[in-house]
Formats: sequence, structure tokens, C-alpha cells
Amino acid sequence: MSILAGALSRKVSTGHQILVYIMFSVISISYLLLNDIDTDQAFKGNLIFYLMLIGSALFLFMISFTNIGQRKLKGDRADLFFFQDISISKFLIWVPIGILASFGIALLSQNLGLGSIGASIVSIAGSGLIMMVIFFIVKSILPSIIIHASFNTIVIALRDGIIASDFVGLELVPIPNIAISFGQVNQFLTDVMVQYTLVAPAEEMLKMLILAFVVLGIPNARFKSGISKYIGATIALVVWSSFHLIQAITN
Repeated sequence: MSILAGALSRKVSTGHQILVYIMFSVISISYLLLNDIDTDQAFKGNLIFYLMLIGSALFLFMISFTNIGQRKLKGDRADLFFFQDISISKFLIWVPIGILASFGIALLSQNLGLGSIGASIVSIAGSGLIMMVIFFIVKSILPSIIIHASFNTIVIALRDGIIASDFVGLELVPIPNIAISFGQVNQFLTDVMVQYTLVAPAEEMLKMLILAFVVLGIPNARFKSGISKYIGATIALVVWSSFHLIQAITN
């Protein structure tokens, strides 16, 4: 039992988990998804999220090598304020909690009598808040990416009738549709792949980038202490929720 407990609580070298995930995402996008783009919508959608992912990650890495970034860190590594590794036990606890809580809020929003726009606001903001809270608890962006992608996958499965339930066709949250056809692979499996390797990583990285820029812009703010990171998180959630709300309205 002690060996199993030790294995579950062990962490990989700092930063390796999310770095490997991002590398896997970039490889998947570059060599698999991009090869099967055959429509203008797919190209534009893929390009937007691809640039969002790569650009956000690069800017976050660059914080480590700037003087202002080092001053904000006070000995900690800027590139790892969101890159902390997570133990298997915490991952197995917080990812299911995040998925269930996000889905629960989405379902609740449909039964509050708020109308379609009000329900979308509650659902989008609520799920985003849950992912951000879990990020601050575990100090790693990886669970938020998995929760985000898993939640989107459930919504897609309900929307497309993959999962038979009373909520089939219910558009809980507007999910970006990149419309890529990956060879002979079923469209749903392609959508799942896109969510885990492109959409969720790109959107979560963008949140971290906004959070970081806010902290960098506040005098005497620090990543490790104070309320600046929470101010940045709030602004990041407002921006992210606004994007999704605009999509919900226009759709």
C-alpha cells in the first residue's frame, strides 16, 4: 500500500507534464489535423486556435527571460507559475470534480428560467470559474485543459446524439466548430481529438496569458502572493466568457 501511495503522489520533473502535452498537441495539429483541412472554415478555425496556442505559450515562456518577469517571480520560475506538475492522485480527484461541476452548472442554467442568453452566461461563466478555481488549487493548467476538453466532448456527444438522453440536442455551451475531417475516422472522434489537442489547450493558454499580463502590469505585484493573480484571473474569465457569449448570440 505504501508503494502504491508513493506512486500516486509522485510528481514528474517540474514542467515536463504540460510541456509534453503541448508538444503532443502541436505534433497532432501539424501532422494530422492540418493534413486533412479541405474547407475554408476548417482552415480559418484551425489557424485561429493554432496561433492562440503557440502564441500564448511562447509569450508565457518569454516571461522567464525578461527582467520584469524575474522581478515579479522573486526566485520562482515565471514559465512554471502555471506549469507545476500534478500528482496522479490529485489529477484523478480534481478532473472528475471539475467535469461534473461544470456539467452540473450547465444543466442548472437551463432550468433557472433565465432565457437562452442568461443561461449561456451562467453556464459559460460558471464552468470557466470552476476550471480557474481548480487551477489555483492544483497550480497546474493541465487539469483545466482536460476538464475543458472533456466538458466540450460531452456537449458535442449530446448535441450530435452520440449519447442518448433527455438532453440530446441541448446546446449547453457554444463549442467551436473547426469542421476538420480526419481521413476515415468518425467525425465525432475527430471532434474529440480537436478538443483535446487544439481548442481546450489554446483557450486555457490564452487565459493564462491574460492573467500573466495583468500581473506584469500591476506595480509591485507578484505571481506567488497578493491578489493581483486573482484580478488577472477575473479579467481572463471575463474576456473568455465574452468570446463564448458572442458566439452563443451570433449562433
